[in-house]
Amino acid sequence: MDQFVLELPDAPDAHDVLQTLQETFIRMGGESEYLEGMKMVVPGAGKLYGVKVPILRRLSKEILRKYNGEKEAINKLAQECWFRGSREHQLVALFMLAGTCLSSKDCWALGVKFLADVNNWESCDQLCMALLGQALAEDARYMDALETWLHDESVWVRRAALVSTVYLRRSNFPTELGEELDRRTLAMASVLLDDKEKYIRKAVDWTVREVIKRHYRLGQEWLMTWACSKPSKIAKSTLRLISKKLTAQDQEAFLSKLGA
Repeated sequence: MDQFVLELPDAPDAHDVLQTLQETFIRMGGESEYLEGMKMVVPGAGKLYGVKVPILRRLSKEILRKYNGEKEAINKLAQECWFRGSREHQLVALFMLAGTCLSSKDCWALGVKFLADVNNWESCDQLCMALLGQALAEDARYMDALETWLHDESVWVRRAALVSTVYLRRSNFPTELGEELDRRTLAMASVLLDDKEKYIRKAVDWTVREVIKRHYRLGQEWLMTWACSKPSKIAKSTLRLISKKLTAQDQEAFLSKLGA
């Protein structure tokens, strides 16, 4: 990091910038231990150069700084970068887009466009943070679309439906609307609580924990309702994890009802 240098061309030509970026990935990646670790932590990620996330964030900031104000060129660059397909290309593309002032409509459109190419949890979650979740935080109407993804055959589409709601924490909606959105989030979590995919169950855990942070009583009541509903063994495991966000007293009451 101390010797970080990114020699970008003067003009934001996508071909030239991406060539420079790829050369930088090769130069700054390749650490065998990190690469092997990433293959284990992010299975299915495809092409890996082995560049760490802080460096990827810095690369994206350097590009944004160099071409400051050229929003259209950066948007085009980010899209071409994404479709290069490697983990590093995709994350830099998302970091660039997150650093621009996209409208909620543009965030959503790009998020949906990119989602078809997602094949691992890291890209899925970063996509939600940069685009889909940001769109939802600005326009609650996108919740309608997320609710239609719950039975999609793609695990990453189902995960994106849940993880996008995490970024409701960025929203400034009126209290009544915020509570309604969290009720809908909990209803989505209920649908996927018994999902066979571990990445979906982990998303349920994360999503409901975030609801508890925003609207504690809603989350606590949801847990108690499930505790009294004879949940499956798989569901019980996820519910126990979620209950760790409750107060000690509420968690004890929940576990008692759950039969733990």
